[in-house]
Amino acid sequence: MTNPPVLTQTPLIEQWHAGGFLVSEARGHRARDVGTIGGATKVYPGTVLGLQTGGVAAAWPGNAEQVNNNTGNGTIAMAGTPVVAGAQLGMYSAIASDATHFAVSDPYGNSLGTATAGSAFSNQIALTITAGATPFVAGDEFSIQVEAINGVFVPLNPSASDGSQSAAGIAFGFTDATLNDVPGTVVTRECEVNGSELIWPSGATAAQIATATAQLTALGIITR
Repeated sequence: MTNPPVLTQTPLIEQWHAGGFLVSEARGHRARDVGTIGGATKVYPGTVLGLQTGGVAAAWPGNAEQVNNNTGNGTIAMAGTPVVAGAQLGMYSAIASDATHFAVSDPYGNSLGTATAGSAFSNQIALTITAGATPFVAGDEFSIQVEAINGVFVPLNPSASDGSQSAAGIAFGFTDATLNDVPGTVVTRECEVNGSELIWPSGATAAQIATATAQLTALGIITR
């Protein structure tokens, strides 16, 4: 049996570059999207990203088909960031069960929890209902329409609550978002990545990385 040849050439070392963390991806660049990258920092290839959600929402007393027919004369105000993680386009409702509590439902009628008058509510939509001089009664209602949804990709932040706590993609190349948000390419689906080349938040625990890795897997981003 012939001995294998002795390799004398210098091994090739791949330099760090855009997309270098990719092992394989769907044809036609289907794995990539162009998005807005922010976070007031420099974002490097392989950085695991979360998605800070945002958008436009409007609210008014009464249901979507009627003018204000509430007994109570309290008001509703959307938060400065009215559209948060998991929001859906369409009409939400907040229906009073008594003078201070409102059952909030998404556009498909699914319960999102209870909004209490005088306290901030945040689940897909963020708002505060304020009681007026005339108390609310059961059946009083507010309508909230999510008219647009957008978002900014930022480095993953497991301790956040604005959507960036969940892994939503991986930065394909280098972007400098130190001074303002900038466009950039994000790997969001259908690919395999080299786990040793991913960049995680400083101080991220093994459990947080495992959770984010599972979130990437759910998107079709498989870590090898």
